[in-house]
Amino acid sequence: MTDKQSGSDFSPVTVVMAIYNPTPAHLTEQLQSLREQTYPIARLVAVIADRSSVALVRDATADAGWSVDYVVPENETSSYRSFELGLKRALEVSAPNALFSLCDQDDVWHPDKIEKSVTELARTGASLVHTDARVIKDGSVTAGSLFKQEKRVNDDGARALLRRNSVTGMTTLFTREVAQASVPFPAQSAMFFHHDLWLALIAAVLRGITRLKIPLVDYRQHDANVVGAVGGAQSTPGLFTRAWVRHWLGSYSIAVYLAKCVYLRMQDVEAAGTGQPDTGRLAGLSPYLSPHALGERLMWDGLKWMLRGCRGHGRQSAMFGLVQGARMTWSLWECLKSGTLQSLAAFDAKAFAQAPGAQPGTLEPPPNRVVDTWHARSFCDERTRRKFAVKVSRRAPLRTVVLVPSLNPAEVFAGIATAIDIGLELAARGHKVVFVATDLPIASKARTESFIEGRARMKGAGGSVEFELFCGTTQSELSLSSEDRIVATAWWSAHLAQAIIRDAGLIHQKFVYLIQDFEPGFYAWGPEYANAQASYFLDYIPVFNTTILRDYFRSLGLVEPGGAAFSFQPAIDIPRYAGLSRETNKVPRLVLYGRPEVARNLFPVGVQAIDTFLDQNAIKPSQIDLLSVGLKHPDVCLSGGHRVRSLGKIPWEDYPKFLSSIDIGVSLMLSPHPSHPPIEMAAAGARVITNSFGTKDLSALGAGILSAEPTVKDLARAVTAAWKMGAVSAGDRSVDLRSLGRPISEMVDDLSVWIGRNEPEMAKAS
Repeated sequence: MTDKQSGSDFSPVTVVMAIYNPTPAHLTEQLQSLREQTYPIARLVAVIADRSSVALVRDATADAGWSVDYVVPENETSSYRSFELGLKRALEVSAPNALFSLCDQDDVWHPDKIEKSVTELARTGASLVHTDARVIKDGSVTAGSLFKQEKRVNDDGARALLRRNSVTGMTTLFTREVAQASVPFPAQSAMFFHHDLWLALIAAVLRGITRLKIPLVDYRQHDANVVGAVGGAQSTPGLFTRAWVRHWLGSYSIAVYLAKCVYLRMQDVEAAGTGQPDTGRLAGLSPYLSPHALGERLMWDGLKWMLRGCRGHGRQSAMFGLVQGARMTWSLWECLKSGTLQSLAAFDAKAFAQAPGAQPGTLEPPPNRVVDTWHARSFCDERTRRKFAVKVSRRAPLRTVVLVPSLNPAEVFAGIATAIDIGLELAARGHKVVFVATDLPIASKARTESFIEGRARMKGAGGSVEFELFCGTTQSELSLSSEDRIVATAWWSAHLAQAIIRDAGLIHQKFVYLIQDFEPGFYAWGPEYANAQASYFLDYIPVFNTTILRDYFRSLGLVEPGGAAFSFQPAIDIPRYAGLSRETNKVPRLVLYGRPEVARNLFPVGVQAIDTFLDQNAIKPSQIDLLSVGLKHPDVCLSGGHRVRSLGKIPWEDYPKFLSSIDIGVSLMLSPHPSHPPIEMAAAGARVITNSFGTKDLSALGAGILSAEPTVKDLARAVTAAWKMGAVSAGDRSVDLRSLGRPISEMVDDLSVWIGRNEPEMAKAS
């Protein structure tokens, strides 16, 4: 330690490292490079994201001389979540004047990495410093400068960061002020942005960012990189395609989301007195914050970057401006369509009624104008139209083709997730599986692959599962083997499956139909109802999500009594939730599974039932905490000053802990399908109110579930009963799913055999 490091100006450094299935040799080399730093490390916080590498890290740091803190999450976590947990712990255990650095498990730090970074922070007074890096692979340097390889511009302001992140987390060193302001990280349903971008944005609006244009880290590239280095401009979908629109809309939405999160966080920081944002730096976010922006400022930014020769940044900013302008244009047009034109017509009608007391005829179009007509194709449900060609190829491998509406993580809810899980189970049994997104473009193939691989790991499949992705809206042709099997997962994909089998001339005429609800019930009596119902008369083998749904179909005559069908119990990890420690609340917490846009979830009925319960029991706002989760909606004001706060979708990694905080759950579903939330809530220790439907009675699954008729009166009575029953005992947390079918893995064992047969045969009843 130098004299300066031992003096009053010395700032201890805490390193936060995220560890997930590391290569031992790489981890050892990285830890050795930390040990050799010329500016000593005071503390290491190791987040064991895979929950199994504690011993490996402990052995590698045995004689390092650091204080090592281990953070082992309840479940495997992403890098984003891991660094959030690590920073929270680092703030708790580090000195008040500590500096913080992030570290990947497989890179190599140069000996003076920390020393030069500390010196630069002291020289500039910035909130964060980041450095260049060398890119290495298989022991060789592939690029001497990451900055040059990625064509990074010399601008680390907030507005530039929102266009394209220029800060790599493992090269950073930052102040406690940044660390404190950054946690908790903003919620996201999948990995749309990384921790280093969030930290950089926070630093950029505090005291700014400085950079060292010298490589102080060797950035190792290999097949398991979470992000990896990129070279130059990245490809985007073809101009004006649906995928192109979604790509730029998604990129712009992330930028606006982060800008708003930063602005709100700075308000919190000021209120808490833990930091002071620089108003000039914060102003850089303004083009993303105005609700009435037309895009002109972003377009002007784009032009300036173009003139400076930075085409990538210029294009990104210009496209953001275009999206912003299109947003305002669309909004104005919607206002005209939904209000102005109709209002003008109504005004004219009233005026004509006054004088002359009669309505004029409709104006005929000019002779040279084509009269509007309807085309028969416009009445076809677009979801049933295949957007890609199918071709049988002798070179195509034998595969199982799983058709799902979307493969974007943010659009994957329980139904699609179950379909993906069945595909992964088949892949684990040796089937070659290709997932086909039929409705929506795959926004990011890498993000989707990472998401599906994560589900495979969660199910215990590890690295043994292989699968392919096919985007049915952007890719033109799907090559099939003549013996491929098709799996449909929604009523419109059932029609697609039948057409694919017919058009490609596949040998196996039956497709597998994953039925997870009575889908005609999603619609009013009309074309969609009829088309959904028609799908049940196609040539398929059914796979039912629960015996309750199977028996409902049998009661309608859609499946013969004792006829061939597979069925399985919901894929809910009961022990995982039943083993959670209960969170203690100051007042009882009541949570509504609130999805106003989904009619079968009976949101209005649930709200009225809760309002009635509160009124009948004279409960004051100070006596209860009311929340709604599922889909984000405006808060709901109830009588007596009560307010239901909407949290929207809970991130998967936070879901178990949130469940353990619920005292009373209200989760409704007007269909023969037993949805997951009431079962998960009950296993986590909540008293749950749900509704009956026909023969469906979820109270038979466990003592913690109360079932009532789907009326305001009956549901309010059930909520009152749950309120008076008090806390759930350990025994009442037991939920038995055996009556709903076999575990999904056992069902897939039989389905795998059926799919593997050369001749289509009937599946045994299950």
